[in-house]
Amino acid sequence: MLKKIFLMLTMLLFAIPASAETLRLNSGESLEGKIRIMDEKTLFLESNLTAQELKIDRVDLSLIEFDTSGRSLARRIGIGFHYRPNGNEENLSLKNWLSAVDSAELLVGYSSGAVNTFGVELRYARVFKVEGSSDLFYGAGTGIISKESKRGTAFRFFSGSEIFPRSSPNFGIALELGVLRQQGVGDVTQGFYNAISARYYF
Repeated sequence: MLKKIFLMLTMLLFAIPASAETLRLNSGESLEGKIRIMDEKTLFLESNLTAQELKIDRVDLSLIEFDTSGRSLARRIGIGFHYRPNGNEENLSLKNWLSAVDSAELLVGYSSGAVNTFGVELRYARVFKVEGSSDLFYGAGTGIISKESKRGTAFRFFSGSEIFPRSSPNFGIALELGVLRQQGVGDVTQGFYNAISARYYF
C-alpha cells in the first residue's frame, strides 16, 4: 500500500506545470506561469489561474522575468522514504546537506515476516554536476543488518540523479543505481541494485 501511495504522489508531482516565468504588465499586474508559444506580437502563458492558456499581447507587457535563481540545499535537512525494489527494502531517510554539494544520510529500515530484518546505514554523497532542476551525484554507504539472531554488514557504492521540480523546489525525487556487498548474515553476496527515494527538505 505504501508503495502505491508513493508512486501516485510521484506522478502527481510531475504533472504540476513548472512556474518559470513572471510577466509584468503595463497595468501593474503580474502573471506567473510557463510560456508555451511566443512571437513578435503575442504569447501564450500556461497559468494556474485558468485551465486554458492565456493569450497576452506583447504591447501590454513591460517586462518578462525568467527564473534563473540558483538552488542551494546547504545546511538543510530532508526527511522521506528510500525504497529498493529488488530487495523489497523500505527505509526512512534523514538527509543532512553539509554544504551545497556534500550530504550525509541516515537510513533506518525494518521489515517483519518469515524473517524479521532491521538495518541501519550511514551514507555520504557528493553532487558532481547540476543540470537544470536535477543533481547528478555519487557516494558510498556502510551499515549493520540484523536478521533474527544473525548480524552482518553492508557496503554500497552508488550514483544517481535527484530531481527538484520547479513547482515544488523543496521536494526531491532521486533515482539511484549501485553495487551492494553483504556479509555476516549467511553467504557473502554482491551485486547491483536500484533504488528510488522521495524527500522533503526543511
